[in-house]
Amino acid sequence: MRRALAAAALLLAASACSAPAATTPAVPAARADAPPAMGTNGATVPALSWAPCHGGFQCSSASVPLSYREPHGAQVALAVIKLPATDPAHRIGSLFFNFGGPGSDGVGELTRFGARYPAELRAWFDLVSFDPRGIGGSAAIHCPGAEDVHPDGSPLRPEQSAAFWSASAAPGKACAAGTGAELAHLSTANVARDLDLLRQAVGDQELNYYGYSYGTYLGGTYANLFPGRLRAMTLDGTLDLVANSTGKPGQEHEPVDVRADVATAQQQELEQFFAACSAAGPSNCAFAGGDPKAKFAAVFARLSHGPVGGVTTASLLQTIESALYQSGRWKRLGQTLAALVPSSAVAQAPVLDPYTPVHSTGFLAVQCLDSDVPQQTADYLPLAAAEEKRQPYFGLAPVFSLAQCVNWPARDEDRYTGPWNRPRPHPILVLNNRYDPATPLANAQATAAELGDGKLLVVDGFGHTSLDVHSACASAAVARYFIDLTPPADGATCAPDTVPFS
Repeated sequence: MRRALAAAALLLAASACSAPAATTPAVPAARADAPPAMGTNGATVPALSWAPCHGGFQCSSASVPLSYREPHGAQVALAVIKLPATDPAHRIGSLFFNFGGPGSDGVGELTRFGARYPAELRAWFDLVSFDPRGIGGSAAIHCPGAEDVHPDGSPLRPEQSAAFWSASAAPGKACAAGTGAELAHLSTANVARDLDLLRQAVGDQELNYYGYSYGTYLGGTYANLFPGRLRAMTLDGTLDLVANSTGKPGQEHEPVDVRADVATAQQQELEQFFAACSAAGPSNCAFAGGDPKAKFAAVFARLSHGPVGGVTTASLLQTIESALYQSGRWKRLGQTLAALVPSSAVAQAPVLDPYTPVHSTGFLAVQCLDSDVPQQTADYLPLAAAEEKRQPYFGLAPVFSLAQCVNWPARDEDRYTGPWNRPRPHPILVLNNRYDPATPLANAQATAAELGDGKLLVVDGFGHTSLDVHSACASAAVARYFIDLTPPADGATCAPDTVPFS
């Protein structure tokens, strides 16, 4: 599924974006008359006591309400970290980060990436992040034994279906037993409320925010809970806000990744891999030569009859998904596929053991509250048949990607489901790779329209977020936007710094 964090970093170079190639879809009318959702409800702004940590960083703890309906009731302690601005005399403010997930710890990720951000940003902003509630150092949820539970059986085999759904429900039961009532207060809306208290705690009148992948959903939520408190926001590797929450009318019985159509995005990037591999030739890509689509179909058909050298259709698709996140892995993918090409034609057999993603309890504790997910297991079989027919390779995994959310034992009544286009003083920068297997470009286009003020910048590369596909052009545009509030023209494009097999 989406939201995995990669190992590249954002660097700055003076390079301009190209002229717009296209515009985003027509935006809906802004809804100034929409009733406001609950904000921080008079909660006390936490006092931060910074202490040196992790080299040049500073750490603190912030106390926030467990429930914003009881702002002075039970509290949660959040772990917070900052990299102080190197030019404090010209400091603009703080720049908050969320690195994805849900479930990623902001403290650890900022220590990994903080020093690598553009010099201008590090000079004029304190870089700040935090472990979201329920994660890492922020009152992490307790789900004894849940991480060792994996789906047992296949949802497509009648004799194994009950075991599959029972195993899928096990993490939720473990979290309910180990965490208790706190499990119902972990939605992204409550994280956004925490973020507004942290904004006040660092002394900023307006928020500057950079969110990757899931962090774009946190950003979109904040931008609509607190529209008047936003200075600048970049959403990088963007979720479709509507698809991730409720779905559009008619999508109520579709899981999140079906609504987002990640299967089509993965198929499109796989075809880009075929093209790049063929262009690279056999000396650089072992899978080159002949018709790559036909060869891949033969590999898939061969595995549909059973494992080959321990490789199954499910494990192959998992390997491909990982490679699609980072094109630096494409050479290894070519070697894997080349080793599986059958010596003679094999007829395709029905796929009865699909790739079914499993997730950390930190991921589930947030995602299962944020997103409407079909709760009747009987709804999944006809959808699986339709999606496999529509996308034969990648269609099944998105159907079962949130199977662990079925009958999740908690509900957050204070989650946010829209509207998404409340008027704001400044536009939001929406950044996306043209071929992203986790957050498709179509999702970014949809979100730019849903926000009403989104300015879309497209990187002509492959992989998930700019952390996976570095572009000096995009990096410069992001820095310029945060510093002087000038976004690139809507629909502008940037080239990546490297291309596959180079």
